[in-house]
Amino acid sequence: MYGFDLVIKNGTVIDGTRFPRFRSDIGVKDGKIVQIGHIADPGSARLIDAAGMIVAPGHIDTHTHYDAQIFWDPGCSNAGENGITTVVTGNCGFGFAPVHVKDRDRAMLMMETTEQIPAIQMQTALPWSWESFPELVDAMRRTPKAVNLTMFLPINAVMFYVMGEEAKHRRPTAAEIDAMKALIHEAMDAGACGISMSFMGHENNHVDVDGSPMPTDIMHKDDAYAIASALKERQEGMIQVISQIGPVGDRTISEGLAKATGRPILHNVFSVSEYTPDLHRQSMEWLDRMNAQDGVEMYAATVICRAWNETELFNSPGCSLDALDVYRELTFCKTAGEKRAKLLDPNFRQRFNESYDPVMFEATAGGLADYTVIGVGPGSNDPKGYVGRTLGQIAAAEGKTEVDAFIDTALESDLRIELKTPGIAIDPLKVADLLTHTHVLAGASDGGAHTKNFSGGQWTTDLMLWLVRDNMLMSLEEMHYRLSYQPARAMSIKDRGALLEGMAADILIYDLDELYFDQDRFEVVHDQPGGDWRRKARAGGYRHIFVNGEQTFEADRPTGATPGVYLGEAPARAPVAQAA
Repeated sequence: MYGFDLVIKNGTVIDGTRFPRFRSDIGVKDGKIVQIGHIADPGSARLIDAAGMIVAPGHIDTHTHYDAQIFWDPGCSNAGENGITTVVTGNCGFGFAPVHVKDRDRAMLMMETTEQIPAIQMQTALPWSWESFPELVDAMRRTPKAVNLTMFLPINAVMFYVMGEEAKHRRPTAAEIDAMKALIHEAMDAGACGISMSFMGHENNHVDVDGSPMPTDIMHKDDAYAIASALKERQEGMIQVISQIGPVGDRTISEGLAKATGRPILHNVFSVSEYTPDLHRQSMEWLDRMNAQDGVEMYAATVICRAWNETELFNSPGCSLDALDVYRELTFCKTAGEKRAKLLDPNFRQRFNESYDPVMFEATAGGLADYTVIGVGPGSNDPKGYVGRTLGQIAAAEGKTEVDAFIDTALESDLRIELKTPGIAIDPLKVADLLTHTHVLAGASDGGAHTKNFSGGQWTTDLMLWLVRDNMLMSLEEMHYRLSYQPARAMSIKDRGALLEGMAADILIYDLDELYFDQDRFEVVHDQPGGDWRRKARAGGYRHIFVNGEQTFEADRPTGATPGVYLGEAPARAPVAQAA
C-alpha cells in the first residue's frame, strides 16, 4: 500500500493522451503519480474530492520569454494561474547567456528592444550570478519556481559572445564557428533543450538597441547550418527558429536547418487570417511536404488565441507596427517633441502610407483599419467622438487613409491616443482546422514579453473556452492532448504532459463552466520590480493547480509553494568532445 501525499477522489480524468475520459481516483507520492484507480484508503494523505470536476495534466507552453520574469515572479503570471505548469524560455534567439560581464547592460537593453521587457525591471531584479549558459542553468535551478522550466540556448547571445558587435556586420570565421559550436555543446551538456534563432530579415519588430536587425535575422544561411551542426554531431536537441510570421518570412531557413542537421525543427509561427482565408491551409500543406522528406521532422508553433494588443505612443513600445522600418523611427524617438515632429513631417507621413500593408500584420494584431480607439488621454472629453470607433471608420468618415487617421488622431489627442487591436485570431473554425494537423502545436503566450501592450498567458484557458465549451469544435480529450502531451512529446519532455502512473504530478482540477476570460480590457497591475506596471488579462478559474504534487494555485490565488524544477538534467554520459 502506498503512503500517499495527495489523493484526488472521484474526478473525471482526461489524461492528455486522447484516451476517453473516465472516472477515477489518483494517488500522488513524492511528486509522482503512483496510482490511478480506486483508492479505498487514502491514509493520512491530503484528500481532494473532485466529484463533478475535470482532472487533467498541466499545460505546457513552448514559446515564452520568462527568462527575466522567473527571477521575480515564481508563477510567471499570468501563465501559472492559467494552468501552465511548464514553460520553455530562450526562444527566438534571445536570452541572457552566454554574456560577458561587460555586456550585461547591453543584453538587458537588447531584451527591451526585441521583446519589450523593460530594462528598468531587469536592472532592478536580475541577480546576474552567471556569465556562461551552464551558470545560468544553475541560477535557474536555484531560483524558487511555481512552474517547471527549460531553456533553448539563444544563438544571438552566442554570436555576440564570440564576435561582439561584428556579428551584425560580417560572417564568422571557421574558428568562430567552432567556438560557437563548443558553446552549444557546453549548453547541451548543462541541460539546454536545444538552440533558438530568429531569421526574419528587416520585416521584423525584433530589433537591436539601435533599431537594426539582430545577427541571426541577417546571417548567411550556410553559417546557420554550420553552427547548428553541433546538434547533428550530438544527435539530440531541438532547433526553434522563427522564420515566418503569418504570411511574412523566408521558410527556406527552416527547411535547410532540418535537412542539414536531421534534428527536429520547431518552426515559428503559423496563424489564421481574415485577409488571406486559406493562409493556414497553405502553411499546413507546406508542413506536410516538409515531413514527407526523408530525415525531416518539423513541428509548427502557432499564435491562434483571441488576445489583443493595447497600444499607446508612449507606454507601448514594440508594437507589431515596428515591423515597418518607417514606424520604427517613431518608436525610437526619445521625447514627446521628437514624436510630434515626426508625425508632423510630411515625408514621414508619405513614407508610412507607401510602406504600410495590412497583410504584414495579419498574424499579430491586424491592420490599422481595425484598431479601435479606447482612449484619447486622461481628462479628455473626446470632442470628436473617436472613442469606440475604429481607425477604419474614422478614415472613411473623414475621407483619408487609415495611416492618416492614425497620425491625425494621435496628434489631435496630444499623442495620448489609446488603441485596441482585434484579437490575434477571429474565426474559431480556422483555428480548429489548423489544430487538426499532426505536427501543429497549439499556442502561444509569448509570456514575459511585450507586457506594456499584451497579455498572453491565458491562451490555454482561451482555447478551452473558445473551441471546446462555447463552439464545441474540439473535445476536451483532444484539447488537453494539444495543450500537454503533444508539446511534451515534441520537446522530448519525457515525464510530463499526461496523467499516467510514474509521471510527474502536474495536475489541474477545474469545472469548465467556472473558467473565464474577460475580453473587454487588460488590467493594469503594478507588480513588477520597482513598482513598474504591466497589462494582464483577467482569466483563470481553476480550482486547484499542482506542480510536482504541490499545490501552487487555488482559485486564482498563489499558495506560495515553489515546487517547480528546471527540466533537462545534464546527461549521464561523458560530455561531447569540443574543438580545441
